Amino acid sequence: MTPAKPQEDTRPEQAARVADFLEKNPASTQKEIDAVCDTGCISKVLSEMVRTDLYGMGYGIARGWRQIPCAGGTHVREVRTYTLLHRPRAQPDLFNTE
Repeated sequence: MTPAKPQEDTRPEQAARVADFLEKNPASTQKEIDAVCDTGCISKVLSEMVRTDLYGMGYGIARGWRQIPCAGGTHVREVRTYTLLHRPRAQPDLFNTE
């Protein structure tokens, strides 16, 4: 018996998973998002989520910073965080078919 092929995952589906996660966990880092959402390339998904010219995209995402201790707590580094502001809005139908 052959193993099952991985299911094709579209960018809008990945974006929806990321948005669901960010809705419940605001101010998350790329590492935290990728660990839960398994998107492949989280930076690509986040950059495409804000684009309004792509189908299924147009999310509002705020970027921020969080300080994380490193080097055994002797230093602090800043890590980029992401928070969901809004989901894509449905566009009105400009051409009624009635």
